[in-house]
Amino acid sequence: MDKDVFEVVLSKSTKDLKIKRILEMKSEPALPKGENFASTIFKITLKVVLGNGRIATKSFIAKKDDTDEPSNDFKLFNPEVLVYTNILREMGYLMEEYGDTEGPLWCEFIHFSPYDSTIIFEDLMASGFSNVKRTEAQDLDHARLALRSLGRYHALAKVLEERGLIYKDDYKPFPFLNNEAHIRNLIYGGKQALAKGMRLGWGEEWAEYADKLSKVSFEEIFKRIKDAGNFDDNTFKCLNHGDSWNNNMMFKHDWEGRPIEMRFVDFQSPHYNSPCIDVTYFLYSSIKPSVRHQNLQSLIELYHESLTSSLDRFGYKGSKPTLEDINNGMERLVFFGTWFFTSTFACVLTERTDAMDLDLIFKTNGEEGYNLSVYCEDGVIEMIGEDLKALVKLFDES
Repeated sequence: MDKDVFEVVLSKSTKDLKIKRILEMKSEPALPKGENFASTIFKITLKVVLGNGRIATKSFIAKKDDTDEPSNDFKLFNPEVLVYTNILREMGYLMEEYGDTEGPLWCEFIHFSPYDSTIIFEDLMASGFSNVKRTEAQDLDHARLALRSLGRYHALAKVLEERGLIYKDDYKPFPFLNNEAHIRNLIYGGKQALAKGMRLGWGEEWAEYADKLSKVSFEEIFKRIKDAGNFDDNTFKCLNHGDSWNNNMMFKHDWEGRPIEMRFVDFQSPHYNSPCIDVTYFLYSSIKPSVRHQNLQSLIELYHESLTSSLDRFGYKGSKPTLEDINNGMERLVFFGTWFFTSTFACVLTERTDAMDLDLIFKTNGEEGYNLSVYCEDGVIEMIGEDLKALVKLFDES
């Protein structure tokens, strides 16, 4: 076909599929109450006229920052917009440059309105993506794909850093390892609420553990968690996603229900540090505890293979972390991961929509805002009991 003819064909095809006019518009909540803690998510459904005159239905996702959270770390739409318009765009170019055919790891960014703090995205559900139900957590197949995708994401970020397109000083530290308010209110406060809940409904055999938990001071927790995230300059570091948990991942499945593609959403909390932080946060917040206990080392090895092979694929010239390096980083973060898991996991998996009131938690320095009945629900002991015993043992030995 002649070049000029082909150009006309492509131009017409693009014009035919563009939205020419909106006939109807409907907005409704995209997530049930309790599924998102820092913003409100809406689904916008449109009846439109396309460039070729046909009527079609299109849908988009709108995310609005409307929290009353006093900590500015929760109001991060501007960093998220910069990630979408700068970092993810450059990652897409990098994938094109090296002929990567696995597809993007993010959804398409459409628009940001600073006037009402609203971001518009493509609707991934319209393309067949869905979340793993929060109250069930991820199984092994989903966890493997998530970690493989996380390895690709970290590798892409590291190559952009090597090219001078990511600057580590542009990003705030990870709040759960550095911010006193986050650690006090969400980790220490969650620990105190857990100890109270244990006394209410776990039985006499757990009373000793509840007592030991309640006696651990905030100062000790804060110091040990902050120290855990203080990696030295020789550590392999890169831009982290920053909130790599189940609700910020969407999967496409094959006809047998197996996950085959994944997209990250919610880039509000990027930070620069060891990639083991993203991995730890994911493993302790998002997958079934039994899956983590039974497969921890194989999952870490899978992540490491994905990271290093992706660094090679995208032409990274620097030194790559060994498996021992990643294992050492993960071991360093066990204290943080276990504290975070035991303090929050029951609130994450409950069917209740009133497990946590973030506004009240931050207003009272973590002393209020936790629904203690969550810790007494069926299955909670089985979920967190093993890690809780290991956590108490860490203090007994220190």
